[in-house]
Amino acid sequence: MGTTLELDTLPEKARIELLDFYEFLLHKYSQQHVHKTKKSANKFEAFLSKSLIVDNFVMPDRETRNAR
Repeated sequence: MGTTLELDTLPEKARIELLDFYEFLLHKYSQQHVHKTKKSANKFEAFLSKSLIVDNFVMPDRETRNAR
């Protein structure tokens, strides 16, 4: 993003309020990110726990597997 803020132009009370709000936003969005990650991990674990069923699979013989 690359945006800079000149906090020195604000009164001290406003700077403190702005920093408190910034910390609030960091906390709020860091929790949402962790929540999404856990949800995705659970879906992935569920996918891995299911058996894969493949219809009409024929295991190739040794000569076919090793042919170059």
